[in-house]
Amino acid sequence: MDAQLSRIADKLTQAAADPGLLESFGARTHGFRMNPPLSESTVAGFETEHGVVLPEGYRRFLLEVADGGAGPSYGLVPLAEAYDTAADSFAGHFAEPSPFVPGIVYADDWWDRFVESQDRPDPLQGTLSIVHHGCTGHTQLVISGPGRGRLVAIDYNGVPAPYVLEDPDFLTWYERWLDELLAGYDVGEFGCKLPGDEATLLDILAADPSAERRARAATSLRCLPQLSPAAVRAFATAVTDPSALVRATVLECGWRSEIPITAAARVALNDPEASVRAQAIRVLRVSRTTDHTERARALLEDHDREVAWQAMWALADSGDITVADLAPLAARPDPSTRVSALHYLAKARGDATDLITRALGDEQPNVRRTAIQTAERRDERVLLPILQHMIRSETDTYVLVNLRRVISAWTDTPSTTRSS
Repeated sequence: MDAQLSRIADKLTQAAADPGLLESFGARTHGFRMNPPLSESTVAGFETEHGVVLPEGYRRFLLEVADGGAGPSYGLVPLAEAYDTAADSFAGHFAEPSPFVPGIVYADDWWDRFVESQDRPDPLQGTLSIVHHGCTGHTQLVISGPGRGRLVAIDYNGVPAPYVLEDPDFLTWYERWLDELLAGYDVGEFGCKLPGDEATLLDILAADPSAERRARAATSLRCLPQLSPAAVRAFATAVTDPSALVRATVLECGWRSEIPITAAARVALNDPEASVRAQAIRVLRVSRTTDHTERARALLEDHDREVAWQAMWALADSGDITVADLAPLAARPDPSTRVSALHYLAKARGDATDLITRALGDEQPNVRRTAIQTAERRDERVLLPILQHMIRSETDTYVLVNLRRVISAWTDTPSTTRSS
């Protein structure tokens, strides 16, 4: 066993000896146990059968360390389970060059475009699944093509977009997982984290020419056990990054990890990009700033649907939302905004009878259904005659289900005090 494999074996022993690490994401599934290594004849037989040669580092790991076991998320998948022959779309699936190449930024529609442009469309060709992260998230190892030896974070649903990791090979990637695990990093997002410590990631966030990479540096910094004051200042500075992607990502990191960047978030409420404004109000909501209610109320007039939604959420979360706040939103052309306004109306202060009445006659079934549910939650029994009349002509199945339930409940039980 060479020096790198010896280091990996030692680090595995350290991880297995620390009971606290069992609390890391997926660790209780594998328990830091390793399966026995494979024989040379087994590995060679796989290669012959499929017309491939496994990448050197992965091959050595299978022969000298383990055939699966402890690893990121739910652990490394054994070779025999790293593919599903029943799902292979054509013979020679593994030998066909993988489309994944380092350095390419893949878009969310990449999977569909690949399928539409190929005679034998299989985005997973030339790869093995070596880690399952839960649901449809996987890490694939490229075994054929120009990206051979590299790892790819991919969702079998096609979204989010694939991401070719920056680790040059399997062993470097696997040892990095152990290093970050032992250093106390949050390894739940290891599949998409950039390599590097805080200083390295801050350099990328500040100066990398790729906006996608700067944004990924921000999310990678969230994985560290704690951030230095310099890192917090860097997040605040990055809220003015030229790229809207970076600005929105930094603000999202701010509220998800409660990074104190509220001053920068207030400025970002006036950002020209709606995605940035939406994340900015979330920072203030999560931080419970003294002015977040005032700021949210001002954003209710924002033309963007997502920004208005976030503003409604912030006001509702504060307990300071009124019927007057929601009335303009309940009349917007976008049905989804009308639905959201009616949802938050359930706990709004003020008389909502007229607003709900108008919504019960809305052309969109989802709006009518939500109006019925809101009337029920507010105990607006004054609307019972309208509901009884409405049921005679309603044709939407889900609206009828809600109508019958509420009418039955209100005619069978005495009234309670409604919200005001």
